[in-house]
Amino acid sequence: MDITEISDRLELEKLVTDYATAIDSRDFKQLNNLFTPDAQIDYTAVGGIAGSLAEIIAFLETALDFFPNYQHFISNISLTINGNTATGKVMCFNPMQTKDSQVFFLGMWYQDTYLKVNDKWFISSRIEESSWSHNVPVSVNTDPQQ
Repeated sequence: MDITEISDRLELEKLVTDYATAIDSRDFKQLNNLFTPDAQIDYTAVGGIAGSLAEIIAFLETALDFFPNYQHFISNISLTINGNTATGKVMCFNPMQTKDSQVFFLGMWYQDTYLKVNDKWFISSRIEESSWSHNVPVSVNTDPQQ
């Protein structure tokens, strides 16, 4: 790898980490600094919505109220960089706790597209892909087909 690829990889890894940090700290407005303004985001694989960045921020601000505690552990960041564009597959392990203290676990992948604008990387599209789940309460719909 040359220095540009090393730098791009580190910046993209920081970007996906910053996303997890913003979600886990409930700083949803921070997503405006991580996604392109025209980004398309699809959380339907785990019971969420698909929409624009503004629609996703509004959704997260209310949908995650049901969960007092949760974390997004990201790993296995597989990147393909092509100049100022890139794609990525990022593993996420997501334990969550409901208001009645039930803990459940989601395993998922983020299928991402990235765009470098003015020497800064942004997520231009994110699609969640469900991998597995454990102990999900009946009141939590993680299957949009139901």
